[in-house]
Amino acid sequence: MSGVAGIMHIDNGRPAAAGDIQQMLSRMRHRARDGSSWRTEGSVALGHAWLDTTGEDGPGPLAMAGGKLAITADCRLDNRDELLARLGLHDRPIADAMLIMRAYLKWGEACPTYLQGDFAFAIWDRERQALFCARDHFGVKPFYYHSTGRRFAFASEMGPILALDGVSRRLSEHQISGFLAGLPDDLQATPYAEIFRLPARHSMMVAGHGIALRRYWQIEPSQRPPRADAAEEFRHLFAQSAENRMRGTPAVGAMLSGGLDSSSITCLASLRAAATRNPKLKTFSLVFDKGSSMDEKPFIDAVLDGNPLDATLIAVGNYAPFAEFERILEEQEGTFLAPGLSLTRDLYRTAGAKGVKVLLDGHGGDEVVSHGHGHLHELANAGRWLELWRELRSAANTYGDGMLPLYFKFLTIYGPAWRIARMRSVAKRLVRKVRRRPAQAPRAAWAGLVNPDLAGRTDLAERFHRSGYMPAAVSASEALTHRWLLSTGLVPHAFEVLDKAAANFGVEPRYPFWDKPLVEFCLALPGEEKLKDGFGRHVLRRAMQGVLPPAVQWRRDKIDFTANLVNGMLGNHRELLDRLLTSDSERIAPYVNLPAVAAVYDRMLRQPERATLPDVQHVWRAVSLSLWLRQVEGSPA
Repeated sequence: MSGVAGIMHIDNGRPAAAGDIQQMLSRMRHRARDGSSWRTEGSVALGHAWLDTTGEDGPGPLAMAGGKLAITADCRLDNRDELLARLGLHDRPIADAMLIMRAYLKWGEACPTYLQGDFAFAIWDRERQALFCARDHFGVKPFYYHSTGRRFAFASEMGPILALDGVSRRLSEHQISGFLAGLPDDLQATPYAEIFRLPARHSMMVAGHGIALRRYWQIEPSQRPPRADAAEEFRHLFAQSAENRMRGTPAVGAMLSGGLDSSSITCLASLRAAATRNPKLKTFSLVFDKGSSMDEKPFIDAVLDGNPLDATLIAVGNYAPFAEFERILEEQEGTFLAPGLSLTRDLYRTAGAKGVKVLLDGHGGDEVVSHGHGHLHELANAGRWLELWRELRSAANTYGDGMLPLYFKFLTIYGPAWRIARMRSVAKRLVRKVRRRPAQAPRAAWAGLVNPDLAGRTDLAERFHRSGYMPAAVSASEALTHRWLLSTGLVPHAFEVLDKAAANFGVEPRYPFWDKPLVEFCLALPGEEKLKDGFGRHVLRRAMQGVLPPAVQWRRDKIDFTANLVNGMLGNHRELLDRLLTSDSERIAPYVNLPAVAAVYDRMLRQPERATLPDVQHVWRAVSLSLWLRQVEGSPA
């Protein structure tokens, strides 16, 4: 994990000050465990904070073509051989950043379409007097920027930009209301009104005439004809993705929860380490008390018993979700949608202390492979009622839901009365269109937490209707459902949260599920490869035959962290919650529906065992916002 930073003065070619880029880099010292450097050229300054995870020589920025191009990049390219062949650079050692510049020299602004891997970079093009920036396909690498008519500044974090003169710290109400609603729907907005993010799968050209934003890739299914055995092809792509993410340093570890996703990665990576005669793969696992609903140690042990691994078990005793929270908010530079982040930080902290620089993470298996719930809708819509009955019966055994209620739900939606219901729905939409009134989002999703005035000012109802829930036409198709889930703002948001948390411990997370060819392949799979006999992610389970212990391969359960979060908040932070939600609630009053949140909190205190996930989210987000606002305003917690 590295960091990038840069400044481009647009007003009459004003020279870039070395002091400004040095100041920006000083705010990213935690990303520069292996050094930092910068270069200035006329009106442009580029900086690079370096953590060596790819085995290359020294930090950037790098220049080529007689100094006509210069780049700063946080990158790891996975299709190096293909690029070297296309660019005619066989048998030449070349850094990933230099390879990106070569691609830009050949393909210009289209170059990101030829890249695979994780990247965020900026290339200074002297002849065009322009700065070309791009971010990877899924937003694994962060890229923030600030722009006025006189200056453009960018960095891997917001802090370096906020350190510059003239950058306002004015907060974004739009982003705050989205956070409270759990709706990261604006892919460019940040908590600060004058700082933006470059969206995933987008590039940007910055020149004197302004900024041109362009999407260079759209999430689509693979067009390649599949092999006869989908599981075999999945295993090939998945193993290749894991191998690509082990490149560059022997200091590789893996997060091992005992779940299907992390266990699959750990077993594949262990096989790879043994085949290349590398040291045993280091694994890091959170271990809860035996008998606890959170206890996954039997599954962790099953993986450890069958593989040569160097395991570290981290005991989680009295869980305190708001421990070190002021520090976490500083790292995150704002609020975030990840109540369990403090536990993830313990994994990063321990891995960094043991010398691990690259940590393989199973994050994203649910989204990339898909549980295939859209396939149930497909069966009902096609009138394949017997198949639906069999699949629902298996799914009920797997997930614990009642079979008959689920079956009758599908009958209601797709059964004999479907035409009348659909005609009524069409009529209602036409009436709304004539009246020009936006369709209202489901109230329960956000109205209990957000101040109604704030919701009105930020058009939250319309935003939620547009982006906060899956349209019926999408949920009726597994292919459309799958693509919709991969395209939400939660995907890059999660990557940014994890990136900032890991960076403070000198660790770079890598995600084998988030590989472009693998994602495209999974999107192209039929629904029965994703959900079969009640097992979601079925193709992954079949692909791991002989790799995973059967107890993990065919796990039916998935841990629910709700009860643990409730017990941790009430058992360890009761005084803090009482103060922030009652006696000291005026700070969040402009943003939060205080009576509604107070009612939720009171209900949680009286019946903690019956607290729902929305209840927990309401309380956690309200407290998080209060602590962050105190920090922004410089008040003591």
